[in-house]
Amino acid sequence: MPIEPKLYQELIEKHEKAHRAAKGDTLRDLLMTCGHLLFWVLCGLALLGMALHTTDPGWGSIFWKSGHLVWIAGVLFSLLAAYRRGEKRGDW
Repeated sequence: MPIEPKLYQELIEKHEKAHRAAKGDTLRDLLMTCGHLLFWVLCGLALLGMALHTTDPGWGSIFWKSGHLVWIAGVLFSLLAAYRRGEKRGDW
């Protein structure tokens, strides 16, 4: 038995509205993730810059290794969190 055209059109509009909302959520999360990535990269670069600026080799080594640790761990954590949120939302 075919669906009435009016009901069919209402279903199409309802699903299109839900699809636009889901796409908006995905885009918002992508932009938020990009912001987090930028934050961690800048934090790591700041520590690397401090390592290049200091004259003490001991402190320079600490800042250098801390910069790499903050940069890589922060980016990795942000990407894994974005993936987890995307799976929870049903993006992939």
